[in-house]
Amino acid sequence: MAINNPTSISPMADPRGQEMAAMTRVDDVSELGNELAAWDAVYEQLSPGVFNGSIREIWIDERLEILWEVGSQAIWTAGSNVEGMVSLGVPVASGAAGIYCGVPLDDGAVSFLPAGKEFEIYCRGRMDIVSATIGETLLAEFAAGESLQLADRIFRQPLVRQHPLQAAKLRRGLAEIVRAVHLHPELLKIDASRKAMRDCVLTLALEAFDVNAKRTSWNLHPSAKAWIVRTIREHALAHPEDQLNIGDLCRFYRISRRSLQYAFEELTGMGAVQFLRNVRLNAVRREIRRLASNPVESIAGIAARWGFWHLPRFAEYYRGLFGELPSETRKQGSQLNTPES
Repeated sequence: MAINNPTSISPMADPRGQEMAAMTRVDDVSELGNELAAWDAVYEQLSPGVFNGSIREIWIDERLEILWEVGSQAIWTAGSNVEGMVSLGVPVASGAAGIYCGVPLDDGAVSFLPAGKEFEIYCRGRMDIVSATIGETLLAEFAAGESLQLADRIFRQPLVRQHPLQAAKLRRGLAEIVRAVHLHPELLKIDASRKAMRDCVLTLALEAFDVNAKRTSWNLHPSAKAWIVRTIREHALAHPEDQLNIGDLCRFYRISRRSLQYAFEELTGMGAVQFLRNVRLNAVRREIRRLASNPVESIAGIAARWGFWHLPRFAEYYRGLFGELPSETRKQGSQLNTPES
């Protein structure tokens, strides 16, 4: 597994050739998560300013990954994890707020994603999340006599559990492992230390599932406001040609203008118009970068397909969000995609 970035720091490989630890610094949100083995996700920047971020990924063994993602802006991430592995995550930054699969998320919550399922997470203000992705069979083996209770806790949909104490323990345990490996990467070459780290993560996971509790405290009910934001974003991406205004959205989804505005302002910190414009600007940016080495379509053409017909205003919006002009994005993308001589 390789993180495809020239700024990756000292990756280590196990005898099978799989990288066990790597850190990547990125200055473009679209580069976050490239070629992560346990994830397939798209990242969108929704707050204005130059982006700086990093990915720290550790594979303790082939069935256990720890991932620490940091970004300097508000980020919306959508994608899925791999089949056969479940994921537990927790915000790192104190006071962080956002949405996880339609459920409000803060730093006192633990999120859960079943194997091979799609998810969306919005980190308001900045992104700072640490997670563990664990093979279902590995977790069941470790649970031993509690495997039946565990099976009852492995839900088939993304969920959130509000438990500040458990969230703090999971956050502290995963972060300590990442920091230790970053400072002493040789730890992953020592079987005893790898086993100790693996057992620590598995114990934290079982505690988070609370297998001995008679009733679950996982949240099964997405909020109405989060549903509004999630559904309208999905519509905007699926139908770029359908530039609905606020009145259209209210009629289409049968909600009041006030409910629509409250949902976006409370959960994303911006109005619906600005949020949807930023979503479309991210879509334009992805296409510009994807076509940078073979620009078969002009920037103006890409922008127009996403509803930006006034080019000077589009360029102003684009630079305001990403800190550069669309032409600069294309130039940088073409340089990254140019083979070295």
